[in-house]
Amino acid sequence: MTSSSTPRTTPKGAERRRRIVEEATRVFARNGYRAGSLATVAAAAGLTQQGLLHYFPTKEDLLVAVLQHRDERTEEQLGTQGSDVTPDSFVQTLRHNAREPEFPRLFAVLAAESTSVEHPTHEWFVDRYENLVTQLAAALEEEQAAGAPSAQVDPRTAARVLVALADGLRLQRLLSEEDFDHAEIVGLVLSWLRTGHVLADDGGVPAGGEGGQGGLRRTAP
Repeated sequence: MTSSSTPRTTPKGAERRRRIVEEATRVFARNGYRAGSLATVAAAAGLTQQGLLHYFPTKEDLLVAVLQHRDERTEEQLGTQGSDVTPDSFVQTLRHNAREPEFPRLFAVLAAESTSVEHPTHEWFVDRYENLVTQLAAALEEEQAAGAPSAQVDPRTAARVLVALADGLRLQRLLSEEDFDHAEIVGLVLSWLRTGHVLADDGGVPAGGEGGQGGLRRTAP
């Protein structure tokens, strides 16, 4: 750990920490957490590896700082500090993050790696998805209680649809040569969910589809 007399508490120390975190974001986004070495991050930040460890004693400490920086920066720029996620703020965040290509790439790489229970971000991603779905579902349920026309859409199922769609489109955008607005697509599906246009008909076929099973209707209690 670093004592209170170290550069960590000075403007120079804070700037150096910021530089390390930004370079770590690029390295982890490019190489993944496991393959992204502290030596590579240190060199990119203009430090020795020992100098980097002065600010972040372990690689996991640095990864935590990267994730915190990502969330704090997004919340600060969108003015959503301390607020629960709503469907509209979710789409707004997707649109914002798309303008900073390192974030979507970092997220995609770490999300894939975190499927291993031994990965340091495993619990972070488990909690993130649970909290995100829960908050989106709560917001959709409030809209329904206020008389939104999507009263027959199960809120939690709809929330999972939005999250899954965002993840899939994020990955497609990273892999595709086509530059498309994935936030706009998620927003379009959100509007369908809100108006009930993606509900299954009486035969269990989603509107406009063929041979589908089930749908997004609420199940009877």
